[in-house]
Amino acid sequence: MTKKYIFFFFLFQIIYSQNIIKEISFYKNPSENNYYWIENNNYGLASNLYNLEIKTEFLAEDSEVFSSIIFSDSNKKKLRFKEVFFKKRVSNNTFFKIGKYYRDFSTYLDDELSSGSLLISHNAEALPKISLLSKIEINDKYNFRVGVSHAKLAKSKVYNEEPKIHEKFIYLDILMNEKEKFSIGLVHEAMWGGSSYRLGEQPDSFRDFLKVLISADQEKAEGEPHANALGNHLGIWDFVYEKKINSKKISLYYQHLFEDTSGLRFANKTDGLWGLRLNNYINDLDILIEYFTTKNQSINPPYVDEFYYNHGVYDEGWSYKGKTLGSPFISSTNSSIKKEFEIIYIGFNYKLSSKNSLKVICSKPLESSESAHFKVVAGRRYKNKSFDFFALNNLNNNIGLGINFRLSF
Repeated sequence: MTKKYIFFFFLFQIIYSQNIIKEISFYKNPSENNYYWIENNNYGLASNLYNLEIKTEFLAEDSEVFSSIIFSDSNKKKLRFKEVFFKKRVSNNTFFKIGKYYRDFSTYLDDELSSGSLLISHNAEALPKISLLSKIEINDKYNFRVGVSHAKLAKSKVYNEEPKIHEKFIYLDILMNEKEKFSIGLVHEAMWGGSSYRLGEQPDSFRDFLKVLISADQEKAEGEPHANALGNHLGIWDFVYEKKINSKKISLYYQHLFEDTSGLRFANKTDGLWGLRLNNYINDLDILIEYFTTKNQSINPPYVDEFYYNHGVYDEGWSYKGKTLGSPFISSTNSSIKKEFEIIYIGFNYKLSSKNSLKVICSKPLESSESAHFKVVAGRRYKNKSFDFFALNNLNNNIGLGINFRLSF
């Protein structure tokens, strides 16, 4: 048994000793394949026919233990840890966190309704990660949120030793008044170390880590037009405006994606994810509209062959176990997929009554004959039990039907 699974076993012992089960779900997917919104933004689960999920949570004054485990009909991997982590307060506003989980930045996004963060969405499995997170309160108007993490990818047909992930972020929150807040954040991700069958071991010393930490360049290789930073670097500028008026809330956000210093300086113009979310402006309706563009990623010679999420050393790019870590609309490895595009994405969640709800997500590439991809979910709730009946289309425009039964505690 590896150290990773020993840790998970220890974590589950803590949870089950408290007998705290939060939710049990059983869901059946359509039997056909190639349903876009099952293959994508589905926690890396792909299109298993049956899944059983058990969520548990233990909350104490200064700590949290959470787990979500999946049992599926997959022939390859019947047991999956969707998310499992231990979070502990180490000082007033500082937390230590360890386990297998997603992100602690872009917290304004609802990953069940949005297409997801451009860096860490729910498209792939969660990474095994260890983090230190803190909030620094300056006064009643300003505060900072900061975090630093270390994670690992997985061995594969490409990597004979797992590359590492360095992650850090800083956000400035400006509380304009009791109803309005504006936040600006900078998130930096870097792949480094590890070893591939094609290129062998990559720099992995503490000195190399310090270079990764500040995105320092290596020595310029002969014949190259410029020196490249050590590792594979990418990040976002993250802007969000939020306003609450009684039960109404509006959110406006923009995630600007960059992979080098030119993108950091907005040389790739308006590339990234633009979003508008209106909650309860129409009673019991939560509506979201997103626009995603990569039209300007290769406009600056001599970098016309550089594409988001791809990398010359790390051949699997910004991905984990075959799935893109960020937006599902970008492929990290497949060069045959169009890299420059615009996509419109719409999601809404409508509470029809105390028992009934309707949720729809739909995406459509612009300037393309490709069909829209949609998923419609009709929910029915009775006390602590709920049924979600869903319909969605696949690449052949066949309609598939499925069901999700949840029991909450």
